[in-house]
Amino acid sequence: MGKTKISSGFLLLVILGFTSCITTSNIRFIQVELLQPGRITFSEEIDTIAVFRRDSYQLDTTIFKYHVASDRDPIIDTAIHYRDLSVKCTNAFASYLEQQGYFLKVSNYSDSVVKNLYSRVDNVLQYPELFDKLKVDACIFLDRFELDDCLIDQKRYFDQYSFAYEFPEFKSSTALETIGSHLLWTIAIKGDTTIYAWQYPDNVYYGNSVDPEFFGNDANHRLLLANTAEYLGKAFGTKLLPSWQAVERTYCHSYNDQMLMAEKYLLEGDYKKAAEIYNPETRNKNRNIAAKAQYNMALACEMAGEMDVAIEWLVKSYSVFNWNLDHKSNCKQYISTITGRKKEIERLKQQIANND
Repeated sequence: MGKTKISSGFLLLVILGFTSCITTSNIRFIQVELLQPGRITFSEEIDTIAVFRRDSYQLDTTIFKYHVASDRDPIIDTAIHYRDLSVKCTNAFASYLEQQGYFLKVSNYSDSVVKNLYSRVDNVLQYPELFDKLKVDACIFLDRFELDDCLIDQKRYFDQYSFAYEFPEFKSSTALETIGSHLLWTIAIKGDTTIYAWQYPDNVYYGNSVDPEFFGNDANHRLLLANTAEYLGKAFGTKLLPSWQAVERTYCHSYNDQMLMAEKYLLEGDYKKAAEIYNPETRNKNRNIAAKAQYNMALACEMAGEMDVAIEWLVKSYSVFNWNLDHKSNCKQYISTITGRKKEIERLKQQIANND
């Protein structure tokens, strides 16, 4: 039997390709808590806030309907009113602002004052008059509150399609309620001619705890909608002001004993201890392990607030494993993320300083 000759170049490509797979297949996700800046930076002169439910789109007169996927026509529930839900939303928002202590005073006027301050000629709200009348520095309005309430009987729905057999976990579920929200918030600030507006779409999913009858009765369905309205009000508050939020980051997993020990501390949130173990591994003769350790050092440095050092580690990791396209892409993406995070930190510093 003749012997097959394998060129050294071909063998090198095979080894590199195998090593590439090892590196990229071990990228994993971790959730970390980061202090995120608010959507708007209020100057230090902004001490008093007024909150309103304005209903600019006149949804108060809209009949509430919800959909069940198995039915063609929507179901009308006259016991549910958009006004009640939007009031709960603004109440939750105002309560969140007050609890955070970011402003000296938060007043929740709902819709009791704003109706009388529109111009009779062009129906335009006179903001200077509103500021003077209420003695406030800024006004926040909920202009639109609309829900797209839909219940999907998953088992019945997925039975109709062949891909259900590829995802048996969906087929075993009973029902999934999705409440899509369409909110519009606007902010007027004294001395600022700009009116800031945020469309705030969000989907709230309620999974296997519900059944095709919305928890079995109408009263519980209404409670679900009320809780959703309150959640949406608080959720906008967390976007408007600096708040701690869970975000995803990636790190490189390795079966190396030292790397596994460091990963344990990383997942526990002890980034300093993790870095102490990762650091020596950045000089490992195995370039695969070195590249992973350098990448993970970037995560530990970001959590310590050392953004420039984190970028330096990513550049090193990129250089060590620069033939691996996926690893290069991960490094570049993380560098972009940290660059954006540096800008967020600058905004945070200003927002926190204004609140001192």
